Amino acid sequence: MHQHHNHDDEHAHRNLDEIEAPLDAANQSLADALRASFSILKGIMLVLVVLYLVSNVRRIDGHEQALLIRLGTLQATVQEAGLVKALPFPIDEVLTLPTQKSNDLTITSHSFFRRPDEIGKPLAFIARGNGGLNPTLDGALLTADAGLVHTQWEVTYKIDKVKDYVSNIASDKLEAAESLIQTMVENAGIHIASGMTSEEVIRTKVDEVQSQMRHRVNASLDAIASGIRVERIEMVEPTPPIPVREAFDNTQRAENNKQQRINNAEQARTKLLNEAAGATYKEIVAALDKVDSGADGAQETLDTLLMTRAEGRAGRAIKDAGSYLAVVLGRMQSDVELYRTLVPEFERGPALLVGRLWEDTRQSILNHPGVMKIWRPAGAEIRLKIPYDPKQGRAEEAQELLSEEFDASKLRPERLRIIGPEFD
Repeated sequence: MHQHHNHDDEHAHRNLDEIEAPLDAANQSLADALRASFSILKGIMLVLVVLYLVSNVRRIDGHEQALLIRLGTLQATVQEAGLVKALPFPIDEVLTLPTQKSNDLTITSHSFFRRPDEIGKPLAFIARGNGGLNPTLDGALLTADAGLVHTQWEVTYKIDKVKDYVSNIASDKLEAAESLIQTMVENAGIHIASGMTSEEVIRTKVDEVQSQMRHRVNASLDAIASGIRVERIEMVEPTPPIPVREAFDNTQRAENNKQQRINNAEQARTKLLNEAAGATYKEIVAALDKVDSGADGAQETLDTLLMTRAEGRAGRAIKDAGSYLAVVLGRMQSDVELYRTLVPEFERGPALLVGRLWEDTRQSILNHPGVMKIWRPAGAEIRLKIPYDPKQGRAEEAQELLSEEFDASKLRPERLRIIGPEFD
């Protein structure tokens, strides 16, 4: 059977092949471009995946510690300084805190408000006249003597237990720690000041106040397992209210002057007692007090101390008295022995013994170097003229001048001298 082909169909098929040939080349180029783009995209996606996987890997500095939160659960391990390997967020979350570094905090809740022109000025250059306090701006502590004290607190703290801090206080922010410390310092300051006077808080017990503050604040922080440790609390410029500060300072100066006088008197007392009785004066004074109180055996104890241990003027006087007593007793003993020797001689010849003793006495007097000897010829009369004592005269004259009944005519002629130009 003969098959007939249409001429128009052959012509159309030939044209289609001629059109498809250029289209295949374009598709190939497009396909190549798409394949290259997909390869680049896959590479970029791979890099992004890698970066995502290591996005939570970080290095912890030497003064920091880190905690890991995995799927919302806090892990028990505390990460020390070095590289921390963690899965990407939100699977893992790394919290870092400066646990080995001390942090400083200034608390002004109990201080007076400084005006713009007073900022930076020392307290001595701030004056407020007689104005009162503004309770909305000025803070203060109320003391046991109903006084007010202004002060600032300088606090140094650190996070020493990072897990307790993150579990009970906050995440990785220090603002929560500072807010908590400020509240506890304010409460502790109110409690401690209420048991002391203004003078004690401002001057005499500053160290005790600071020590009690640190102890009380740390006890409160430990009670809630905060993981915070306060290392230092220092009062800065404690002062009474500015309007009464001058009167307070004057009172303090008077008290210091009083204390200085007491100290001087105590030093003078100690010096005097040391000079009087030496190093044992305290024991001697105590023994005297017991004697005054009538304690049994106190007088014997005092006598023993004075005789055996007293030094200074009292010790020397006692030793001198002992030496003099020994001399007197020796002389008395000699006199007794002499009397016993002379009694038999007196019984044999009283006149002869008296004459001999008188001659010995006369020779002793005449031979004494301090005795003036005057020889009187037989039958001659000697008259002694004793001169008037000028010292006694001046004393009598002074007494008469002080008397209301003074009479110049009563003055002795040798003491009366008329002065004036006509008598010179």
